[in-house]
Amino acid sequence: MNNIKQANPLSFPYLLFFCPLQILLYTAIVFSSGTLIFRHTLDDKNIDISIVVLTYKKFEALAELLPSIDKQRPGNFEIIIVDNGCLLETQQVIERAKVPYKYLPLCDNPGYTMGNNAGVALAAKSSRWVLFLNDDVVLSDEDFIQNMVHLGDAQNNAVAVGCKLLTAAGDEIIEAGSIIWSNGGASGFGRGRRDIEAPDLSYPKPVDYVSGACLMIDKLVFTNRGGFDKNFPNYYEDTDLQMYLQHELGKEVWLQPLAVARHDEHGSFGKSKSVTLMQKASKTFATKWQATILEHHLHTPFTLTKYEQDVELLRASDVRARNPNKANILYLDTHIPNKAKGSGYGRAFDNIAMLSKLGHRVTVVSQVPATSEWCNANCRSAIVSLGVELVTSSWESLVDSRIGFYNIVIVSRPTTFEATYAKLRDFMTKNAFALVYDCEALWYRRDEKLFTMEKEGTIHFPSSRELATSTMDLLVMGQRNVEVSLLLMADEIVPVSEAEAKIISEIYPQSHVTVVGHVMGLDRITKSSFHERSGILFLASFGGDMYYNGDAIWYFITAIYPLVLKESPSPINLTIAGREIPDALRTYVNKTDIYQFVTFIESPISTDNLFDQARIFIAPHLYGAGQRGPLCWAPSCDVKYDCRSAQQRDHMEYIAP
Repeated sequence: MNNIKQANPLSFPYLLFFCPLQILLYTAIVFSSGTLIFRHTLDDKNIDISIVVLTYKKFEALAELLPSIDKQRPGNFEIIIVDNGCLLETQQVIERAKVPYKYLPLCDNPGYTMGNNAGVALAAKSSRWVLFLNDDVVLSDEDFIQNMVHLGDAQNNAVAVGCKLLTAAGDEIIEAGSIIWSNGGASGFGRGRRDIEAPDLSYPKPVDYVSGACLMIDKLVFTNRGGFDKNFPNYYEDTDLQMYLQHELGKEVWLQPLAVARHDEHGSFGKSKSVTLMQKASKTFATKWQATILEHHLHTPFTLTKYEQDVELLRASDVRARNPNKANILYLDTHIPNKAKGSGYGRAFDNIAMLSKLGHRVTVVSQVPATSEWCNANCRSAIVSLGVELVTSSWESLVDSRIGFYNIVIVSRPTTFEATYAKLRDFMTKNAFALVYDCEALWYRRDEKLFTMEKEGTIHFPSSRELATSTMDLLVMGQRNVEVSLLLMADEIVPVSEAEAKIISEIYPQSHVTVVGHVMGLDRITKSSFHERSGILFLASFGGDMYYNGDAIWYFITAIYPLVLKESPSPINLTIAGREIPDALRTYVNKTDIYQFVTFIESPISTDNLFDQARIFIAPHLYGAGQRGPLCWAPSCDVKYDCRSAQQRDHMEYIAP
C-alpha cells in the first residue's frame, strides 16, 4: 500500500459526488497509471446490480441516460459514473441527477477498458451483476434492468446478457446480438432492418457477443478475469471478454430482446476515427483468437445469394443453431400452444419448453393464423421467454424462406399433419430433415368408442348424430385409414401413452415410436389438506361443443351426481370450469333439481385456487383417446380423482399420498 496517498479534494479536479444520506468511506488510491481516484463503498447489502456508466464529454447524452435509469424498478442498483472528460457541464448534469451515484473523474481519458475496470473496482460488495452502459444510450422502459437480470438468473449457464440496440431515432436495428465470423470479422444481427419486432430479432438466445454499450456480466466472473483486457483499449474489448467467457469458461452470453435501448452509435470518437480504431482492434482480436474462431464460427456468407445469406445469418445469429450436437427444430401445431386452452396445448407448450431446455433452437408456428383472442400478449411472452422463436405469420411463407435451415420438423395432431403434409413433402425435396409426428392421440378411437356405445343403445349422448350403423362404421374406418397413413409418413411417431404406442406398433411394426406424456411438477401441490377442502371439480376445454368433454360431464350429472346427492348427508357442490362451456350444458343443468348445487366458471385465469378448494376431481375420459391431462393434474395437486367409463362401468379411485 506504499502507493496510497491522502488527497485534498479541493486541490484536484477529481471530485467524488454522492447522495448525502449514504454512508461513505474514502481512501485515495493511485493506480499504476498515476491517476488519483477515490474508492467509495456503500454500506448497503441490498444492491444487486452495479451500473457503470463511462462518459467522455457528452453531457447532453448523459442528461438523457440518467433519467431513464432513475425510472427503473426495482431500485436495487447503484450507479458508478466514470468521467473520462471532466467537463464542468458533465459535473453539473451529474449533480442534478435524482439517483444515488458514485462519481469517478479520470480526466486524462485512459480509454474504455481502463475506465470501466476502474468503475467496477468501486462496485458494492453485495452486487452480483455489473451493467456497463455507454453514456449515449437511453433505456426504453422501467423494466429494462429487471428483464436483463431475470434472463441472467433464468439461464443457468449465462454469465452475460445484452440488450436489443436501436438507432438514436429508435426506428432501425443496430444489433439484436452480434456474430463473429471465421475471419475475425463481426456483424450486428439485424443491422439496418426496420422490422424491429420481427420474430428472429425478438426472442432470447445465446449469441457470440453483445455490444459493450449495453453489457451485463456476472461481477465475480469479471473481476476474477481481471476485467477487460488492456490490449483492447477502446474497441473489441467487449468481444474479447465474451470469447473468454464462452470458449475458456464454457459459459454463455444471451440476448434479452425485451430490454431495448436507443444508441447514438460512434458518438464517442466520431464515425471516421471509430472505424480506424475498430479496424486496428479487429486485427489484434483475430490474431489472439484465430484458432478458436476457425473451429467454432461460420464463414462469412456475403458471397452467396441473398436467400442463402439470410439463412446463414439466421444460423450464425443463435449459437444453438450451429451446434452440431443440437437441432434446428420447426414445431408446427394447429394453434399456438396456449397452456390455458387445454385440448393438449398445455402438453405442447411443455414439449417446446423441454426442447429449448435441452439446448435446441426452436421455432413455433401455427397452421391456423394466429390471433390475439387465442393467444394474447402474455401467452406469447410465455413461449418466447423459453428462448423460442414464435412466428405468427404464414407457416407456408416461413417454410419457403428457410430452405436448408431446419433439420427436424415436428407436426402435432392428425388434422394439422393431414393439412400440411403436401407442403412439407415439397419442402423435404429441397431440404433434408427428419419428420416427427406428435399424434397427440389416436383420434379415431374416440368415435370408435362413442359409436360402439351408441350401437349398443346403452346411452344416447347430447352430441350424438342420428346415423345408421353402417354409416358409423364407414366414418370410423375412413378416419382410421387417414391416421394410419399419416403414421407411415413420419420418421418418428410420438404418442402420449404407452397404450397407444402399443397400438401404433401393432399397426406399423417398423415404426420408431417414443412416448412423451404430460409434465407434472410439484409446484401445483395444494395448500389446503384433503379434509379442509370440499366439493367436486370438473375442469375441461369445451370449445362450445358438447362432444367429448360435454358428454362426459353430462353423463356424470345424469347418472352419478344424483346418487352422490342422495347418499350424502349434506349437499356436495359441483364446480364446472373451462373454456367455452356450451350453452346446451348450462340449459340442461338449469332444467334439473341439481342446478342449485352447480357452479359454472368460464375460462378461469388460474386453476390453482380451484384445485385448492376441491376434494374430488372428475377426469373426463368417457370415450377418450391418448392420455388426458386431468388424469395427471389431480394426483400432482394432491386431489382425489374419479374416472368412470360409461362403456365398461368400471370405477377407479386415486388418493395421492
